[in-house]
Amino acid sequence: MRLRGASLPDLLDLRAAEPFGDWTAVRVFGLSTDSRRVHPGDLFFGLPGGSREGARYALDALRRGAAAFVLPLGAAVPPRSCGIRHPDPFQALACAARRFYQDPGAQLEVVGVTGTNGKTTTALLTERLLSAGGKPQSLWSTTLVRLPSAAFRPQWTTPPAHELQRFLRAAADQGTQGVVMEVSSHGVVQQRIAGVHFAVGIATNFSPDHLDFHGTVEAYFDAKRAFIQGLGAGAAAILNADDPRVLAMGEGAEAEVFTYGEAPSADVRLSAVRPGDGVLEGALSLRGGRLGPEGDYPFRLPMAGRHNAYNAAAAFAAAVRLGVPAALAAQEIKTFEPPPRRLEREAVGPYVIYNDVAMNEASYDAVLGTLAEDVPGGLVVVHALRGNRGTLVNARIAEIFARWDRRLRFAPLIVSESRSDLGEDDVDRAVRPAERDAFVAAAARGGLRISLHVELDAAIEEAALRLSPGGTLLLLGTFGMDRGPAKAKAVLRRRLGLAAKEERDYLVPEDDAF
Repeated sequence: MRLRGASLPDLLDLRAAEPFGDWTAVRVFGLSTDSRRVHPGDLFFGLPGGSREGARYALDALRRGAAAFVLPLGAAVPPRSCGIRHPDPFQALACAARRFYQDPGAQLEVVGVTGTNGKTTTALLTERLLSAGGKPQSLWSTTLVRLPSAAFRPQWTTPPAHELQRFLRAAADQGTQGVVMEVSSHGVVQQRIAGVHFAVGIATNFSPDHLDFHGTVEAYFDAKRAFIQGLGAGAAAILNADDPRVLAMGEGAEAEVFTYGEAPSADVRLSAVRPGDGVLEGALSLRGGRLGPEGDYPFRLPMAGRHNAYNAAAAFAAAVRLGVPAALAAQEIKTFEPPPRRLEREAVGPYVIYNDVAMNEASYDAVLGTLAEDVPGGLVVVHALRGNRGTLVNARIAEIFARWDRRLRFAPLIVSESRSDLGEDDVDRAVRPAERDAFVAAAARGGLRISLHVELDAAIEEAALRLSPGGTLLLLGTFGMDRGPAKAKAVLRRRLGLAAKEERDYLVPEDDAF
């Protein structure tokens, strides 16, 4: 989607900028932050941060036809170029994107979902309930982007501002009434969501994560809190009543605060939760009359894991707030199609495979706790190390495994670096030696025996050899385990003499789809 040309004054507040070259006659026909994807006429933003300082690629962007540049203060300027140097290129990008795509968020009811865990499930549930209530939705989640015209797996939980505004423009143009999107802490700090008009903001829970980026737990908390605090006066903040850190995010917020959970004071009270064979049943009760008339609504969610009942409660609260009848919203929970790799369960002959895209210590704890309640036969676990996320998160995950080993007896825990399965993405997710060593050292301190493999294929093969008929194979980890379920099913089918079966590939690339 390439809109009419715009001038730099059309797109940017130039009062804090340092201009260079003659940009007065320049027209911009697109926005880009990646020099490899620059089209002639683009405005290129050299964003700071990480190992890829954007300003270093300005010359490459110029060769590819960039019309003008926004660079950090002090950055070198490409020869015979024009543009500005700006004290906050992220803020400049958010401003330019909103103006370039003509503020599409103002035409949509946008629901943002933040929190440490449960964002994807909550976002997909919310999209389902709103759509069932007659409000067609588009979606941006970690695992899936969906528009009427396209669906793909993205690289970003929350995309850069220009990609987000382009997506919102497409959603508005294609006739959806609203958008449900995940809001990451990176997305808040890097102003990817700046200028987006949110009708509802949901916060699921809070536990330490992304310390490689934020540095401290408090800085990570501040990013989550900033999203809730940034909601406007007409918006609703829907917060987990059973998580004190989440409740603290709403203190002093301009938005109207609603709560959900098992606490008696919750506006949406969660009760009588009963786990079954891959399902959860329970009741959602509207209390106090703030979200709607008081009433009790039974629900049935086709997912394992008690924590997913909280995700259902959050989605229910958002749907009711935006006008979906409570009885319909609760009834539609049973039609939900779970996202991939969220405690997925599949049988292959006498074997059961569970897999989950566990990302941090809290999610590992929740998954292992769920399986500890009822694991048929013996349990074999394969864990994919977390790449390019820092030593602390890997050490803490090892500590969680060591604690659960006292009850589940992994003997040993099978661990993979998944080197060959992490090489096809623009984002570098390779496991660093220090990350591997941090996991190994923490496992040793906790008395946890591990079997470490460089490749996921070898880890899966060992797991299959250790798995007895009637046993359960648990696959855990993010991108390094994405192809694990397909690999495990292929190995087990081969063992049973069954024909190979075409499996879904979780790594569906993003196209220029909208």
